[in-house]
Formats: sequence, C-alpha cells, structure tokens
Amino acid sequence: MKLSKSFFVANSSLLLFGVLFTFSSSFGQTFFISLFKPHLQNEFVLTETEFSTLYAVATIGSAFTLTWLGRFIDSTRLPKFSSLVILGLAIALSAFALSYSAIFLLLALYGLRLFGQGLMSHTSITAMAKFFDKNRGKAISIAAVGHPIAEAVLPITIVLLLGFFDWRIVIILCVLFVVLTIPFSRYLLFTKRNFTRLKMYIPSSMSVDERKASRPVNIIKTRAFWAIAPLNFSSATIGTAYIFFQLKIGDLKDWSPAFIALSFSGYAIGNFCMALVSGWLTDLYSARTLYPLYILPFILGLLFFIFNDSQWSYVVFITSIGVTNGFGATVKNAVLAEVYGTKIVGSVRSLFITVMVFATAVGPVLFGFYLDRGINFTTLSVISLAFFILMMLNAFRVYRIKSV
Repeated sequence: MKLSKSFFVANSSLLLFGVLFTFSSSFGQTFFISLFKPHLQNEFVLTETEFSTLYAVATIGSAFTLTWLGRFIDSTRLPKFSSLVILGLAIALSAFALSYSAIFLLLALYGLRLFGQGLMSHTSITAMAKFFDKNRGKAISIAAVGHPIAEAVLPITIVLLLGFFDWRIVIILCVLFVVLTIPFSRYLLFTKRNFTRLKMYIPSSMSVDERKASRPVNIIKTRAFWAIAPLNFSSATIGTAYIFFQLKIGDLKDWSPAFIALSFSGYAIGNFCMALVSGWLTDLYSARTLYPLYILPFILGLLFFIFNDSQWSYVVFITSIGVTNGFGATVKNAVLAEVYGTKIVGSVRSLFITVMVFATAVGPVLFGFYLDRGINFTTLSVISLAFFILMMLNAFRVYRIKSV
C-alpha cells in the first residue's frame, strides 16, 4: 500500500479543494452547533426539549431540500456551484449570528444544516467521484480527511474564543473564514495545471433516459437503492444515537464526563486513519466489494461493548464507530459512482445524503424513546447488533446488481 507521490503532486490543488470543503462543512455539523447550545438556550430561553425540536425540524427540512438542490451539481459547472454553496453557508452563519428570535434561529439552523453539513460535503465528495476514475477511492478518502481535522481543531478553538468574546462575535469570525474560502477555492480549481483538466467538470447534456434515471422517485425504484440504502441508514441512525447519548452511557456506568470526552479522541483517530486507508483498499478491491463489509468494525465494537463492562470496552467501542465512519466515508460514496455512473452520481448522492441526514435526526429520538421506557443500553446494543447483521446480509446483494 505504497503512497503515490506523483498522484498527490499531479492532483494536489483538487485534493486540497476537497479537504477544504469537507473541513468547512463542519460549520453545519452537530458538534459545532452544540458548542453554542448553552448560549442559545440562555439567549432565547429554550428548554432542552424546545431546542432539540428546533434542531430536529431544521435538520429534517434541510434533508428534504438537499434531495432537490444537490442534483444541480450534475448540471452546473463546479466553480459556480461551489461558490454558491459557500455563499449560502456564509449567509446562514450570518443569520445565526444575527438571530434574535426562535423563528429566526430555526431558519438559521436550517441554512447551516443544508449548506454546511449537506452541500459543502456533497460538493467535495461528488467532485472527487466525478473527476477521478482510477484513483477515485484515494481521492475521496483524502477529501474526507477534512472531517476529522475539523473535529480535532474546531472544538478547542471555539471554546477558547468563547472565553474571550461573545458568541455572536465568534460566529462572525467563522463567517469571515468561510467568505475567504471563495477566492481560495477558485484559485485551487483554476491553477494553471488544472485549468484545461477542469473542462471535465463542464456538464454534458443528459439524455431523456438519464434525466429520468436521475429523478429521486426513479432512483428509489432501483434494486441498487434497496441493496445500499438500508445499511447506510442503519449505520447513521445507530451511530449518531450512541454518540448523542455518550454522556448518558457514562452516567449509567458511573464513568466521569472527562473520561467520556477523552475517549472520543479514539473516535477521531479511528475515523482519520481509516479514511486514509480505505481509499487504497477501495482502489484495490472496488467499493462494490467492500461496501457490505464497512460495518464490521462497528459490529465487533458492539460485541465487545455488550460482553465487557470495563471502561476500556467503551474506548474500543467508540473507536470502532470512528473506524466504520472513516471506512464508510470512502466506500459509501465510491459505490454510488460504480453502480450508478458518474453522469448522475450528484443526483444519487443528494438522495443518499437526505437518507443519512434524516437518519441522524431519527436515531437519538428512537433511543430516547426506548430509554424512557426502561430499556437499557445492553438490550439496545443487542437489537442494534442483530439489525446490523441483517442489513449487512442484505447489502451483499450489491454483488449481483449490474451497473445502472
């Protein structure tokens, strides 16, 4: 698994473009917004339930909008599309900083989830999937590294800034960073050696059949969707739920919040390392071959967590979620290009992101519902394990499905 220096040298600007956009997508991610949660609740006098409801509505609304808006990457030149996405994120962050009512805050959260978590990441990964063929796995895995870098850098940076400035000022500083990415991203796309290659991004006209195939309702009707989507949905639903209730797990097992927080570094490390390794594995074996297997680290972590009550079992468990997410960041995206082709992959991926975002909203609600009814985490883990195995077995059907 030798690193190809020539690959990085020849494609450094485009790969950096991908990392920049996945990094910047963090301004709409849950971990970023949660850093401002106490300030928002105090400012707008919101209870836990009220804030969670606002956040869920914004997340689900952005998910359904993304299905429609994300498709335009297949028919719009990348420099224009990417600049509009950054501009949308900057406007959403500005609205966040200027919010003075719960309704305005809801609209700002909707914009952050749509342009941040949704379209910034969508632009990065779809561009890698479209531009690269032979080295698609490597390109996607390198672009995905922006996520763990942001998870490592932004929380401590934001917390330090909040110690000196009002939360609205901190958001304005984030707006300035996002705005500066517009000229930088265009520079990366239009550097001399990439200018002629950028012609590959000029969308060609779709045939009537391709336009029909790119419609969400028709994508859902394909056999490939029902082979791929269930595992995608279940990993996002269950993974998000465990992370959302990590402090609850620690409280029930009498583990300190400091230990839980420190353990999360295992998640970041596992995510980062596997995001890099998965690219080479994908190019070596194909995403179609690896797709049903990306959930295996999570399954093994669940098994260890179920049968071991020590603190280290949680470290292994949370790391396994990070490894699966790092693995999936490459494989889940590359398999869409392999199965559906690069011509409509933007439309396909926007639908799958909708599924993923909806799953991240549903997971905590489901776990919270069962926890309130006395079902413990051990039982939930056993149910999750059984569900994962069923979804993995279903995903093996992708081996027999021809490319759409």
